[in-house]
Amino acid sequence: MHEKPTDRLRRGNFGWFDAGRRARIGIPEAIFATGKSDAALVEMVEFALEGDGPVLVTRFDPGRWTLIADHADWLAYPPIGEGSPYVTLVARPLGLGERAEVAILAAGSSDRVMALEAQAVLTALGVNSRLILDCGVSAIERTMLALDETSDAAVFIVLAGFEGALATVVAASVSKPVIGVPTSVGYGVARGGETAMASMLASCAQGLMVMGIDNGFGAACAALRILGTGSR
Repeated sequence: MHEKPTDRLRRGNFGWFDAGRRARIGIPEAIFATGKSDAALVEMVEFALEGDGPVLVTRFDPGRWTLIADHADWLAYPPIGEGSPYVTLVARPLGLGERAEVAILAAGSSDRVMALEAQAVLTALGVNSRLILDCGVSAIERTMLALDETSDAAVFIVLAGFEGALATVVAASVSKPVIGVPTSVGYGVARGGETAMASMLASCAQGLMVMGIDNGFGAACAALRILGTGSR
């Protein structure tokens, strides 16, 4: 008997959970916690844990920790209690390889939460990564050092606010795929990341890929597709 599409869907009181997504595209459905009621969040977490693969909860408010703390052995990026506005939670991650296949370069330490969102998604799917913070172009020497330290990476994720120049510098310096993530960091005309996004989209570095503002999750998913993790 052929499996029907609905066999891989879980329908509850607050919506659907796509339990077949990892089998279909190599990446599981992530539970976006922001805006969900407590009951809806718990229901989706329970649906996700019914399977046997990695579980991801993004944009989770640490103040709601007691709701789901006992449901799984969670990894939190950044750790619960560090005062971050949101964290990314991972349960049942796949085993990591020895080599750091993805380099995550963040222009400033203020980009850390978004960078850790990307690292959490990669970790969940068993892809090792190396995160280097505060390597922006305002001190170009540190940018060059970061590139030296990550020269063997297969994919680069670059996060930057303000004018977003780090993404262009990296894409002009390496032959590997580069995914830019503009962040909502900066003063005045930075416009909550809009200036960095426009700068990355207008980059003269050929082939630079650009995600939406603060979208570390999307950048990690793009890296996973480039690496072909669905066939592992």
